This record gives sequence, structure tokens and C-alpha cells, in this order.
Amino acid sequence: MSPGETAQAEERRPVIKVRDLVKRFDGRAVLDGVNFDVYEGETLVIMGGSGSGKSTMLRCMIGSLVIDEGTVELFGTNICTATEAEMNEVRKRFGILFQSGALFNSMTLAENVALPIQEHTDLAPEIIDIQVKIKLELVALREHAEKYPGEISGGMKKRAGLARATALDPRILFYDEPSAGLDPVTSAEIDHLMIDLSKKLSVTSVVVTHEMDSAFAVADRMAMFDKGRMLCVREKAYFERLRDTPEESVPELSEDEQLIRQFLRGDPIGPITARKVASNYAEDLLGLSETDRIDKTPSVVTTRTKAMK
Repeated sequence: MSPGETAQAEERRPVIKVRDLVKRFDGRAVLDGVNFDVYEGETLVIMGGSGSGKSTMLRCMIGSLVIDEGTVELFGTNICTATEAEMNEVRKRFGILFQSGALFNSMTLAENVALPIQEHTDLAPEIIDIQVKIKLELVALREHAEKYPGEISGGMKKRAGLARATALDPRILFYDEPSAGLDPVTSAEIDHLMIDLSKKLSVTSVVVTHEMDSAFAVADRMAMFDKGRMLCVREKAYFERLRDTPEESVPELSEDEQLIRQFLRGDPIGPITARKVASNYAEDLLGLSETDRIDKTPSVVTTRTKAMK
């Protein structure tokens, strides 16, 4: 982080703190020593390729996975050691837009949005009805309140899921691949809605995505994950500079910067693809070690090869 960014960070108040986080599955670390803060009112985009650990990071941040080492703090509460009662209070202060929308198919859109309000408040039914209409209006779905999830499009399901995520007026909104499965126009509409809600509701947003158009549209800061490591977390302008670095200047970049640049641009050639090519096909296919592959002479020599000799 540059000196200017450090000074800005000191002036802002983090609502999420992640320190030395390690998460293992079957003894393999899928997150390895991750550290970062999320500041009040900002939109942080967490990005990376498939299997980079970004979705696991999100699940650790909302408390749905138990971490093996390190700490995660939300609103000053260490959710790794919090009691169930403390976690319930923390959960009321954030909302989640799941990748699929995760709506209850047996409920109308209005009933889906009303559910968290009914479960976690003592508001009268007529007040809940007003709240539901307000939330659905924010996502332009008030006129579809009595429809069921099976009767609406994928983009509308995302918007309905977002209305439900905001039902309790959360301070943090988590988004899990908000643009997944959507056409470009609908994806842009969701991006615009996320930006609009952040301004209207003054919420902090954490967005997990590998869609670069969406990432650059909504982000204030961006964090890049690769194979369980967080390569860096910086202001969006830093990633824009990397993305736009001309080809002749690429050798001047560090290995991590070259990897990030390739990911941001979607280039077919670079450190990411070189890493895949470097794994030996025969070794993977036959389980051969380097010492097993000493004799590389083929057992059968074709007639054409003999003739060439």
C-alpha cells in the first residue's frame, strides 16, 4: 500500500478485520495467511480465478465456515470466538446476496422479503408490509410482489434476493458472484443497482466476482486472490494501471503483477497459463516421477521415422 493509501486507511474505520486467516480442507490450505481490512462505506471487490479461495473467504467472513487459524472481526466482534447469541446479533447487521438468489420457491417475492423482518423484529404486520414495499421499490420489483420465484427471470431473482438482503437495513452487504449467469445488459443493471443502493443506504459492500467489467464498475478497492494467497489489496486505480500496462513494459512488472495483469485482461498467454503448461502431462496421467522418466526413447519406431534416418 502506498503512503497516500496508508494515510487514507488510517482516517477510515474498518468494519471488517481479517488477520492471519488460514482455512484448510483435508489438510490442504485453501486460504493461507490472509490479512486485510474493509472500511466503512466502501465497496471492496474480491477477485480471482476458479479455486483461488475467494468464495471460501466470503464464507469465512460471514461465519458459515470455522477457520483453522487467525481471526475475523465484524463490527469489533471476533466471530471466531463469539457465542451463538453474539453471532445472532452480528448477523442482523449484514445481508447476503447469494449467487443463485436463494429465494424460497414456495413464497412470493413479498413473503421472501418479509421473512427476515418477521423473524428478527416485533414490528406489526402493517409496518412490515410497508417495509417490504419500500425494499421491493428500491430494486424496481414492487409491482411483482405477489409473483413466485418460478415466475420471474434470473435477473429479477437477483434483484429480489437483494431486496431481501436489505430487509433489516444492514451495515454490510456481501455479494457472491452477483453477475453470474446473467446477460451483459442485466449484469450492468445489477451493477448499477449495487452502486445505487450503496449510496442510498450508506452500506459497506464486499463483492466476490471474477467478472472484470462488473468489478471495475462497482469497486473502490480490489483484492486479488491466487491459490489461497491474497496477492494484494489496493485502490482500483492501481489495478487499472496494471490492466493498461503496454506489452513492452510487462517485463518490468513483478511476477505477481504480471499474473494480475493477465487475469484482468483475460490474456491467453502469461504466468497463469504458463503455470498450467508447466505441469507434466505424462506425470499426471501415469503417476511417473522425474526418475521414472529417464529413458525417453519410444518403444516403437515408426516406418516413417526409420526412413528419415
